Amino acid sequence: MNETIVARQPGRWQLRWAVARQEMVNIARHPYYLVSFGIPIFMSLAFALFVSALGETDELIVAVYDAGSSDWAATLAKWEDVTVRMVESETAVHTALDDEATAGILIPAGFDTAVAAGQSPELVVYVNQEARNDHIAIVTRRLSDALWTMGEAPPPAMISWQETNARDSGLTFSVEEYIVVIFVILGICMTTMGILAQIIVEKRETGSLPALLASPLTFGDLLWGQSTAVFLYTMLLSAILLALNGGLVGNVGVTAVSIILTTCALLALGLWFGLWSQSKNQCNAYTGVMGIVLVIPSWFALVPPENLSLPLTVGLRLLPTTYLVELLNQSLNGTATWTTAGINLLVLGMFTAVFFGLVRWRLQRQPVW
Repeated sequence: MNETIVARQPGRWQLRWAVARQEMVNIARHPYYLVSFGIPIFMSLAFALFVSALGETDELIVAVYDAGSSDWAATLAKWEDVTVRMVESETAVHTALDDEATAGILIPAGFDTAVAAGQSPELVVYVNQEARNDHIAIVTRRLSDALWTMGEAPPPAMISWQETNARDSGLTFSVEEYIVVIFVILGICMTTMGILAQIIVEKRETGSLPALLASPLTFGDLLWGQSTAVFLYTMLLSAILLALNGGLVGNVGVTAVSIILTTCALLALGLWFGLWSQSKNQCNAYTGVMGIVLVIPSWFALVPPENLSLPLTVGLRLLPTTYLVELLNQSLNGTATWTTAGINLLVLGMFTAVFFGLVRWRLQRQPVW
């Protein structure tokens, strides 16, 4: 009795993931792609060394005025990597904030007794808005942890947050946030459009495309796999840049979603330029010019919106990276919520849909293979 053996064909998603894995290996081995991946990281590290050479300090200082000799003040003094300075008055706290302190804490008289009695006394905390965002985040977390060690009955104290040294309302970014935005946008542009478009063109130039399409792969599977590989590399690069520049603060969820949506939009542009370009040189020219254009919104991040001309404002609104700049601004400042960020996230989603619609139209209009 003869048995017929039927080979089971892999599913579409298995084929696409196989392409993605192979492209990830190719990217890791290709000098050009490694340079594109490494340049934003190198620039970020070089900038950190430059700031260090200028004598910038990373010291995190908290000024504390204890009006009633609280035992809890000793807990604050034990914070690691934080310089806690005990001062003699509330005025001295404000003086420290005007100087270099990240935060100032006022411990009222009878604080320990009130906490023990479950009265939830008020604890006034001043936050220096000119301080580094990661320092503010550290103080906030440490303070919350320190309070909850005082007792099991929540809340042990009511924190009254006060802001000092508020920034000029026209300047929405600190220099620290500005650097984060510059590097993140630069990294996304270099690893999405540049690498993805190059991969697509390279397959045609090397003549490997017909052989790939002779397999169970379709051209759509190939594009999906290539886009997935570049997407994962972009996510890794973005995480590294955020970590190196103190960008993992504020509403991290909004930061992550905004970067994901922007990456998807730029992946669509990478597909577009890769499908239209006839050579690597042509591809480099297209993606290079577009990369410069997409970085432009970050140049104006420190300029008050009312100081921009109407034509420039309209032009910036036509670029998806403008909305990423605004979202990062809100997120890094800790003011972003899903409600306030919703419109900008929606616009980024619309850009992504439109760009992928153009890619689909291009494929239907004239097959590339």
